Amino acid sequence: DFKAHPHTYSYADLMRYVPKAERAAWHTKAMDAAGRADLHSLIELWLETKEIDLLIERLRKARDEELEGISHYATKPVAKKLAKAHPDVAAKVYCALGMRILKAKKSKYYDAALSNFEDARRCYERAGLAKKWEGLVRELRAEHHRKTGFMSGFEEVVAGGGPSAKPTFLDRAKARWSPGG
Repeated sequence: DFKAHPHTYSYADLMRYVPKAERAAWHTKAMDAAGRADLHSLIELWLETKEIDLLIERLRKARDEELEGISHYATKPVAKKLAKAHPDVAAKVYCALGMRILKAKKSKYYDAALSNFEDARRCYERAGLAKKWEGLVRELRAEHHRKTGFMSGFEEVVAGGGPSAKPTFLDRAKARWSPGG
């Protein structure tokens, strides 16, 4: 069952039936067999089993379109986990998260896209990949210039600001309603 559908649940079922003395060998066999699965399943499986090196290698090889097709429920935790140790890979994932929203024309979620691009900018800077960030900026400006609701916020991100620089609703309310405020 695991070979046909590698996932965290089928992996847990497999390991439940493996004798304790043989678990390391079976884990290696299972990870080799899972390597041919779709990226969505691999992300969850390799995060759960702490196979970060395999995950990083696979994400580096992944095409942007492949990453954009995966739900943010799977990719967002990966990007957060890899942001410090592997900022180049995290930046790629954050870009895919933002592009997924833009390409789907989901204006209701532009704030999430802006947040993802802000995180991508930070990761590109941390990884020393400023040229790659500049290329992305040129691409977004050329392809999405008519999305005015997005572009004004994106220009703030490019300038070094972004959604995280703005005070939250709670902070604004506290400032307004506090004594002396």
